[in-house]
Amino acid sequence: MSKHRKHKPSNTKRFIALTAGVSALVGAGAVANAGIAGAQGWSASCGWEWPVGGSLSQGYHAGHDGVDFAVSVGTTLHAPTSGTISVAGPNDPGGYGTYIQLEADTGEQIQMGHLSDTWVGVGQHVEVGDEIGATGNTGSSTGPHLHLRIHSGGAVDPMAFLSSVGACDTGSSIVPAAAPAPAPAPEAAIESAPEPASAPVVEPVSSESAPAESIPETESRVSGEEVIVAAGDTLSGLGAERGLSWQQVWDMNPHIVDPDQIFVGDVINL
Repeated sequence: MSKHRKHKPSNTKRFIALTAGVSALVGAGAVANAGIAGAQGWSASCGWEWPVGGSLSQGYHAGHDGVDFAVSVGTTLHAPTSGTISVAGPNDPGGYGTYIQLEADTGEQIQMGHLSDTWVGVGQHVEVGDEIGATGNTGSSTGPHLHLRIHSGGAVDPMAFLSSVGACDTGSSIVPAAAPAPAPAPEAAIESAPEPASAPVVEPVSSESAPAESIPETESRVSGEEVIVAAGDTLSGLGAERGLSWQQVWDMNPHIVDPDQIFVGDVINL
């Protein structure tokens, strides 16, 4: 029996990259800066949705034909569109670990790797937004994340593709439960009370958040520090501790062939 579940997901804001910015960054071999999705709201007509909500830790570029979302182990994975499950389980010797492959009704092939659990079976048909598994850190992975790969006549940039089809927020196809009616307020006892003194007027402090900044194009810099890779380390994590992007760390270490694969004991120059 499938563990497939449907419940209202959290209302965490989701990440959606702007299509115009993505194509420019891909051409430069860079990764889009992590951002927040614009609110789409629930829609019964959503044909595509973002599979998880989270920061983009690595984008689509030469040698990395997908995108990585930095999400915690156990984050619910949603079906990005309707289709039939062709692979589900810990059966990938190539590095995906536990993964799910979905054959979309519209013809695309979608692979979601490094999962901790799968809640669907081969041959099962799922609808967009269905909860199909949980993210993890299995296979050739240097930290918890979801690797998303989309084939549409060949590998395509998932960020640009999902933006181009107007993908909705994660889980927005699930109809939210109706909110319970508020309980009636108790009747106040009728008695006279002195008028309260007027409260001083306090001007509200603006809560508008600063716009997300894109990663600046800077020359690689070397501090001379050497770090030995420990379990769970990633280029983005090591760089962030020192104010560097993962691209800058990769540029400093030409011996690293694949930035998504560093191993315990490797020496990283920072």
